[in-house]
Amino acid sequence: MAGALWLAQRLDRPLVVDWRGQAQLRDKSLNYFVEFFETPSEILGVPVRYAPADVGDYSQGSPGARWVEPDEAARLASAAETTDEEFIVCQTFHGVDRLHPGPESQRFRFLRSFYRSIRPTELVREAADTWWYENCDGAFVVGVNVRTGNGQYYGKGMRYTGRVDISLFDDRERFLRKIEAACRARVRRLPKQIRGDFVVFYATDSAAMSELLSRLPGARSRRTLYPPPGSGDLHSFDDEPDADRRSVVDTIVDMFLLARCDGLVWNTSVFNQYARVSTGYFGGNHVHIESLFLRKNLEVTLGAIQRRLR
Repeated sequence: MAGALWLAQRLDRPLVVDWRGQAQLRDKSLNYFVEFFETPSEILGVPVRYAPADVGDYSQGSPGARWVEPDEAARLASAAETTDEEFIVCQTFHGVDRLHPGPESQRFRFLRSFYRSIRPTELVREAADTWWYENCDGAFVVGVNVRTGNGQYYGKGMRYTGRVDISLFDDRERFLRKIEAACRARVRRLPKQIRGDFVVFYATDSAAMSELLSRLPGARSRRTLYPPPGSGDLHSFDDEPDADRRSVVDTIVDMFLLARCDGLVWNTSVFNQYARVSTGYFGGNHVHIESLFLRKNLEVTLGAIQRRLR
């Protein structure tokens, strides 16, 4: 949505937010965004409408609609390419990093401004506020976000193989020791007499990883409903009434709660981008999980050397 909004800014067009057909909701006619987020009529100077809206036909194949990939959208934004179609449809992932030419500081500024314009519905806000008050209020909180794929996406031969190194999870005890050490490092600069009294708020996409992270010192987690192992995160809990909506609320609340923490231990995921950007990367008090492992550091160093040699 941020990328589409930036494109709309550049082309002086309104934005239509149509998040219908999401796999996480049983009722595919619902607009996921409208159900769980406030709906301002304008964001960063761009007029915004929300589906279903009487704006015309932008379905795939419609003569008035051009469905674009990120590289096409970037060319349109830079005026390297033009279009006469009434609608430009961004259906695949159009992250700001894929459209905005940079520099990175300008991408950051835009994305931070965008995030400050996004607010959850009152129901979601109350769920977040209540849980935080009862579990974390007044404490120094270290956030932990571990994206596993829940049996999808990152395994060998899968669509995003290698994006997250899931082999790091194989030795569960070693992984847990690394995460605990990283959490303790986030409080190292606190006065000595209060370093031991911190809370770890963790968010993950897997019940098995949740069970492991629950053993961290001062561990707290709000989420209790996870998709079955091996199903990824695109699951609508068809056999449990209202479970799909509860699962979505759990997920969104976790995203916003990470941004209330004082430090972050994280692995690669757009899920924790909101927390990183909106807090200004926690004033530097954060660490990427893969950097905790010597093997991964060597891989990164060798890759950098190879790129320089080329």
